[in-house]
Amino acid sequence: MSLKDIKIPIPEIPLDWENRSRCGNSSVWNSGKDNEVRLDPPQRGLYAERFEDGWYWVCGCVVCLGSKDWSYVNCDEHDGCITCGKKRHEAQTPHWGHPKGFECNECKEKERLEKEKAALARAKELELDEWDCYREDKTICPVCFSEESCEEVHEPGEHDVECRICGTEFIVEVEYDPKYTSRLKGERT
Repeated sequence: MSLKDIKIPIPEIPLDWENRSRCGNSSVWNSGKDNEVRLDPPQRGLYAERFEDGWYWVCGCVVCLGSKDWSYVNCDEHDGCITCGKKRHEAQTPHWGHPKGFECNECKEKERLEKEKAALARAKELELDEWDCYREDKTICPVCFSEESCEEVHEPGEHDVECRICGTEFIVEVEYDPKYTSRLKGERT
């Protein structure tokens, strides 16, 4: 039987319990309450799901299921670096989550260095300078000229930012050009 066909009952959990959270591979019901229950699946790649007739361990591995969703649950076979194939237990450094497993830190850094090299070459080829970062609709790194996503930077003023591509620390000044709309208060008589 393949993992995607597994459906194992969880008799420890009453049918009427609806609130389940996940903590790593564990499923937790009634988190923080006196009757909290924390269970680990019988094998990697399974997670708890409620059906009409009760709770079951079912497949959560997106690769086995052929899904595009991000579930954070991968079976042993598919719990490897998406780039080099290294298994999670072999990874010596922290890793980056990915819908189909993870990406080991070494591969992520190699990818970042390739992006940095390409961005610096592009900036040199296009002869970009500080004026290409002035009053733009997006944040642009003044060294590699990559568009830096800074969703957390919205408040007016200066903010310290680090480029995700080349690692340069720089200052972003957020400016606002306010627009005003007026309307009558209450109903018109």
